[in-house]
Amino acid sequence: MNISLNWLKDFVTWDCSVEELAEQLTLVGLNVEEISYFVREYPGVVVGYVETCEQHPDADKLSLCTVNNGDSVSQVICGAANVKAGMNIVFAQTGAMLPGEFKIKKAKIRGVESFGMICSESELGLAVKSDGIMELAPELKPGTSIDELFGYRDTVLDVEVTPNRPDLLSHLGVAREVAAITGSLLNTPDVWSPPKAGKEAVDFTVEIEEFADCSRYTAHLARDLKVKPSPQEMINRLTAVGLRPINNVVDITNYVMFELGQPMHAFDLNKLSGNRLFTRKSKGGEIFVTLDGIERKLSDQDLVIADSIGSVAVAGVMGGQRSEVDESTSDLVLESAYFNPSLIRKTSRRLQLQSDSSYRFERTVDWENVDFAAKRALYLLQKNADAHIVSNFVDRQDPDRAELNTVPLRVEQVNRLLGAEITTIEVVDILASIGLKSKLLGQVSDRKSVTGQLMVTIPSFRRDIFIEVDLIEEVARIYGFNSLKIESNFRSGTGVKRRECDQVLEKAADYLTGAGFSEIITSSFVSLENVHNLRIAEGDYRFELMRIHNPHHGGETLLRTTMIPSMLDTVRHNINVDAKIPIKLYQINSVFLPSLKLERELRHEDEKLLPLERKILQFAIAGREEQAHHSLPMVLMELKGIVEQLSINMGDQLIITPGGDEPFYQKGLQFTLSNSAEDNIGSMGLVSSSVLSKYNIDYPVSIVELDLGKFGLNVPTVEFDNYSRYQASTRDLSLIAPETVSYKSIIEAVKDSGGKLLVDIEMFDIYKGKNIPSGSVSLGIRLKFQSTKSSLKSKSVDVAIIKVTERLSGTLGVTIRD
Repeated sequence: MNISLNWLKDFVTWDCSVEELAEQLTLVGLNVEEISYFVREYPGVVVGYVETCEQHPDADKLSLCTVNNGDSVSQVICGAANVKAGMNIVFAQTGAMLPGEFKIKKAKIRGVESFGMICSESELGLAVKSDGIMELAPELKPGTSIDELFGYRDTVLDVEVTPNRPDLLSHLGVAREVAAITGSLLNTPDVWSPPKAGKEAVDFTVEIEEFADCSRYTAHLARDLKVKPSPQEMINRLTAVGLRPINNVVDITNYVMFELGQPMHAFDLNKLSGNRLFTRKSKGGEIFVTLDGIERKLSDQDLVIADSIGSVAVAGVMGGQRSEVDESTSDLVLESAYFNPSLIRKTSRRLQLQSDSSYRFERTVDWENVDFAAKRALYLLQKNADAHIVSNFVDRQDPDRAELNTVPLRVEQVNRLLGAEITTIEVVDILASIGLKSKLLGQVSDRKSVTGQLMVTIPSFRRDIFIEVDLIEEVARIYGFNSLKIESNFRSGTGVKRRECDQVLEKAADYLTGAGFSEIITSSFVSLENVHNLRIAEGDYRFELMRIHNPHHGGETLLRTTMIPSMLDTVRHNINVDAKIPIKLYQINSVFLPSLKLERELRHEDEKLLPLERKILQFAIAGREEQAHHSLPMVLMELKGIVEQLSINMGDQLIITPGGDEPFYQKGLQFTLSNSAEDNIGSMGLVSSSVLSKYNIDYPVSIVELDLGKFGLNVPTVEFDNYSRYQASTRDLSLIAPETVSYKSIIEAVKDSGGKLLVDIEMFDIYKGKNIPSGSVSLGIRLKFQSTKSSLKSKSVDVAIIKVTERLSGTLGVTIRD
């Protein structure tokens, strides 16, 4: 947020330097990132008087003028249609510098020399476009520097505003903080007041479809106004904070937004159809042309403002071309409203359209400020546009809106947490300085009492204050952290060793991030429908869910027993917004299993009612459709490699065994994960197409889940192993194994019989179907042989392969596939 100090002085005064003010603001939480100096000056540009004006001898649309600058007369060629003799103009002499580093030089135009330039507003950077040159007041003396008329200097603070403090997205909000830390009075701007008698009827209405989407909407009518350039002071201030002046009406809405923090929009009344505005959701697929001239396709979740024939604005984001204010506008409707922040944020992101208005609505505007800001804009329309304000107006409000929140505050608790001795009177004064009204509960024995109790009313512009500790933080900010005494016996928590399991989880998360996965955080709640969609049987322990009473949110109330639905929901969302394929996601979250007993000693009897909470590491890949070998999907091979690397990073062995009975995975393409103690700790598989169809997902999705509670989370010991300089030799075996034989027993038999030269075993295929005997499965394994002493001879490898095949067939009934 750019803050103009010239503007800020309208509301508050201070007697320190700019640097000291910036430091004080930073100390109370408004981080001033930069101090910059806005300078608009015009070296070599003066007031000029046109003595003569004749047609150029060789051009119909050019004029040959003589301009007096107070000291001399210069010949100047001008192309503006409104130039004439006897007028005062802005004269850029030879050598003058205009905005954009544009230097004026002597020129020859159609054979005639020109010594300077007669300027328009746009050439001075005072307007977006101009119809002709500027005509100055006749009483101005030629030779007067244009800097005296249009030059401007200002100091601008670039203030970082955190998402929880939208009240600071305005000059008044920052002024309130300055007043609190300097002890100055806070001034408020002049606003329009409706006449006490003779009120006019307003033939205009507003209908709100859902108050949850728009809890307040005011509409004021301004008639017989004149659209023209804004006053110079307004242009200067808007330009200093980075805005582009357009005209007095549009500039007023922007001015009030940066002044008070309330976005507004002006509709040309004569371009609206009917005398009624509707606040409603868009009709899906509607094409809407915004003010920037771009056609945008709206969804049925986008909030719009509409008249009788269609949408005229994307609520809180941007207006439309059809009702745009222009030079012909004489009557307008001024909108000031409170829109649902979540709706505005979603629409802005989906349309990839962020405006100064949407930026503020997303972070919540001040509900009470809606009408006050509108009346400030009406005052400026009267002053700068000669508007007649219709005294009656529309103000639709949610009848069920909650009252202002109140929070109790114990002064004794303030001092206990801050280690201070702040009196009750001081606390009341501090809170009052930032707009928080306090009511004393009971009597205070004397003015130095430090044990009073207060009931604090939270104003509508401070929606970030909910509990007592929030108020204590406010007291600490304004009282000054530097003023707090630190006891000599205070001991910091430095040197506390982090738990090994936390270090291992962080290492696993870093590895997954490095492998291209994005972390997600999902809700702990699930719907019963989502559990049904996974085809989990009713007897399964995950089918028993615990319901939370009074969850304080408007969503589901059942605690999840599996994280598969949340992962699939997130995958679908990413596919719908055209995320890059393949989509790689991971999460470390909890599931809650009420059907299982707590795995710790109970501290009291009520803990029997608690569900068993397990921490799960889950990661998924969606969108990869390539096949690796035979029928085994490439994505499962990739996940297998990731699981093996995680096994190393997390300090415990992970054994991958083909098979499993999870109902949401495809049969024949799922695996069981076990640890070194042979406990089942997770699963890996390709989600079945029937489950994916329930989530409207068209891409294949593969998921890995690990129960971290059963996983030995230890920082692995790094050991040195000699690096072999000799080439390895690999052999692939295609096996037919009975279904009753586990993959683990096959691997153990291969390791035991393969000899010392066998350094690695990798499964690359699993198949069950055509040409495979009933009750059997086809497995493809790759054996890697390598020596650290010499190059391997094929005979040595052949001998090892013979021993492996003999062991497999002799002990397990596993044969080589023909």
